[in-house]
Amino acid sequence: MRLHFAAEIVLELVSRRFPGIQKIGAHIAQDKARIDFLSAESLAPVLPALWADAQAMIAADAAIVSAFSDETAERRYWEIAGFARVACGGTHLRRTGEVGRLELRRKNPGKGKERIEIYVHER
Repeated sequence: MRLHFAAEIVLELVSRRFPGIQKIGAHIAQDKARIDFLSAESLAPVLPALWADAQAMIAADAAIVSAFSDETAERRYWEIAGFARVACGGTHLRRTGEVGRLELRRKNPGKGKERIEIYVHER
């Protein structure tokens, strides 16, 4: 759950910084998560700012609401007040502080593609 939610935060931050960027893949494993994007430019220059924004969100220890937007259709979302409300059927933490300390790495899996790898560590 920690990696899943860390990836959710990073994805939302990337989407805000690069409106229209297309997510083309994602995977959450036991030891890391990754998100792949179509991008002609490297995400390396903004990685420190993305990390700082994500870590600030985690340090704020904000409440995470997870609920149904449509209970009949079983459509779920998560929400952090003042940050985002995102459709997602996964399991979520109760507070952002539960994520822990983040580590982000940028990879280039091929021409026109960018990957952000996400690791979480205990505080």
